[in-house]
Amino acid sequence: MTGWGRYVVVPLVTGTLVACGAVEAVQTSKTFELLGLAPDEPCVVTKREGRRLAGSYLRQVAASEGSDVFFVTGKTSRKGLPRNLNFSDLTVRRIRPTDDGPLEGSRRSVAKPIEGLGVDGQLPAAYTMSYRAERIDYEGPVVVGPSPTGFEIPTSGRIVYSGDVQLTLATSPGDGATSYKTEMAKFTAIIGYGSQQASFKIDTSGTDLPFAGVQWSRLGICGTRVTSSGMGQVLFVQPDGGRQVPFQSGRDQTPIRALLESSQFAREDRPGPPDSFGGTFIVAGDTGTLTGVFIAIQPEIEGNPEPL
Repeated sequence: MTGWGRYVVVPLVTGTLVACGAVEAVQTSKTFELLGLAPDEPCVVTKREGRRLAGSYLRQVAASEGSDVFFVTGKTSRKGLPRNLNFSDLTVRRIRPTDDGPLEGSRRSVAKPIEGLGVDGQLPAAYTMSYRAERIDYEGPVVVGPSPTGFEIPTSGRIVYSGDVQLTLATSPGDGATSYKTEMAKFTAIIGYGSQQASFKIDTSGTDLPFAGVQWSRLGICGTRVTSSGMGQVLFVQPDGGRQVPFQSGRDQTPIRALLESSQFAREDRPGPPDSFGGTFIVAGDTGTLTGVFIAIQPEIEGNPEPL
């Protein structure tokens, strides 16, 4: 199991979260039973990064149910599509469009656009990306877009994004069989620049999923990124309005692995505050796994969003 596969118990309590890095307040709090932290990506924003791609990749081993979540960087081609993608010390190079839509590159990589997420032929974009490295086949959703620079990120006010999310629910009742269900839903993300915290809510009431929504609070803001770093509080909303820890399995405390990695994306008429947002996430427990890939454009701006 990789470092991303460590568990954190997410209890029904409130607490203090400091974005980016090890969170001492959580580590020492008696209200949290901490079983391990997912490693945190460095929070560094530079002008060079603003001329590159940023995003998130939920990488899955094709032959198993294991998943990793990575912060992604990269470069674009002259046509404005991904050219190189970098994640977890790996680089997929020479990505190019094919005649029938998908992108192809090195490492036998193929990136197929996810229907219903983003605008065709434009960034930010969501793909199902597969590639081969060291005789292992990987696949999973990736979201990439132009990265803002540090001075384009507001220091006060907040932005509310609403967009589409593709959800995949895998349930394992314990009889050895796993069932899968994929649905499209709507999400809302609130990014508070002054508080340096964000929240993420999904409305699944119009889907065939066995819960009415997902609520993820106390996400951290790391420059251009919005990330859980293995922290935060994620709950499933029931049709009657009740809240519960995902994938409860009868234990006194239900351990889950909950990771969200996302990026704010630069606007076309720069400089200025970001105007789109997207990423990937995974919530995994003893009896099931929920994964998601999401994109939103044209946010509702509240307060003073002007950058320095």
